[in-house]
Amino acid sequence: MELEPIENPIIIHPHLLQKFLKHGKDYANLLALYSFYLYHAQLQKTNQPLVTDDFTRKGMNWAIDRVKRVKRILKEMELIEVVQTRKYYYVHLFFIYTKNKIGKILGNCNDSQESKESKELSTKKDEPTKEITPKPKPSQPTIFDKWQEYCDKKKIKYTKNNLIYWEHKLKNRLTIDQQKAIYTATQKGWKNFYLVPVKESKYHKLLGKSLLTDKRDCDTLLDISYRDKKFVYQFKNIRVISTAKPLEFFKRYGYDRDEVKTAPISSTVKDKIKGLFQKF
Repeated sequence: MELEPIENPIIIHPHLLQKFLKHGKDYANLLALYSFYLYHAQLQKTNQPLVTDDFTRKGMNWAIDRVKRVKRILKEMELIEVVQTRKYYYVHLFFIYTKNKIGKILGNCNDSQESKESKELSTKKDEPTKEITPKPKPSQPTIFDKWQEYCDKKKIKYTKNNLIYWEHKLKNRLTIDQQKAIYTATQKGWKNFYLVPVKESKYHKLLGKSLLTDKRDCDTLLDISYRDKKFVYQFKNIRVISTAKPLEFFKRYGYDRDEVKTAPISSTVKDKIKGLFQKF
């Protein structure tokens, strides 16, 4: 059997490896089957590759019962789901790295590739999850517009210099801090709003962090806002709406990019995966 060349490295997040390790003797089976799905997802340039159980049985040289049992565990872990389209059964991978993401992790990719590579691994079969929400409409007033409306309504006098000063105060601050400052000022009838220093903000330290939920990799936090009793987390690649408070949310799912660079996949596990692919 002639092997297709592997152009891109396959990276598995350390959080997933920890989940696999909890299954004891099935660790190797889970890693092997999941890697098999990732490999064919890259070949087919989709996160929903066509890999039937019979095809997997032949490719992995496993018994069919073994394929179904390990596949069932991956489904229970919510790492994959089986999607039927007419007579074909596709394996949808909830969490898969694009070539651009791999480049960022390894530090050898530039941002100009992002749009192109994202399109290569997306298909019409992909369904948006409940976490993805549309961007706010341009007509929606900003927090600064609301402050000006308040000043006009209360007949608070301000000049052009006031506007420049207020805009400067809000610059580069998290939306949730801006909202809290202006909401407090309008509720108490103040003529100015007061932002807590950056070092005293509970949320500013979360900027730049990332999240890995069961189904999504949320890359690099850019902003947090609060709307309709829910927190809106804006990442580079996705927007997430949740009732979970920021500190609790990041304590549960958050990680720094440096953790990925030192992940075990870059050493011992990578050698195991290469060994698996040499069999196919």
